[in-house]
Amino acid sequence: MTQLVLIGTSHPIQRDSTRSDFREYINANITKHHVDGIAEEIDVSDSVVSDIAGHLGLEYKIIEPNEQERIALGIDSLNQIENSIFNEFDDDESLEATAECEARKQSTFRAREKEWLKRIKTMEGKQLLVICGANHITPFCELLKSCTFNVIVECEFWGKHKSLKQDS
Repeated sequence: MTQLVLIGTSHPIQRDSTRSDFREYINANITKHHVDGIAEEIDVSDSVVSDIAGHLGLEYKIIEPNEQERIALGIDSLNQIENSIFNEFDDDESLEATAECEARKQSTFRAREKEWLKRIKTMEGKQLLVICGANHITPFCELLKSCTFNVIVECEFWGKHKSLKQDS
């Protein structure tokens, strides 16, 4: 059975090559969990995690569909959702508009997570590290468990406490 280790974070952290603390954290988890492959929700090909995978010779896969793939899959972008809400409600601040906007965003997130699952299933590794946005950890974990993956949530939101310390 494939084991997936989930780490939630923010996309700016994933992209920031100067974050040695994040790099060290990822490397420590690769060792701790004997990771042989990494999947990442990201929209760039040169992330901190892709660099680590390349240096270690680990299987690596971007699981986030790009813009063309999203169109083919029928998955709206967040901007498309917000624009359609404004056009339909003629505002984007009413309770009805904000509720509908949030419902559509959540639906889009679930569709993307199902695509991530398909992409993860194509990976050969049996000990996979999955890095994604922190807001996806709980629902994505539930989806993975429903598909009989062994899932460990290593961190729900890496960077949350670090940014709070920096602000103090």
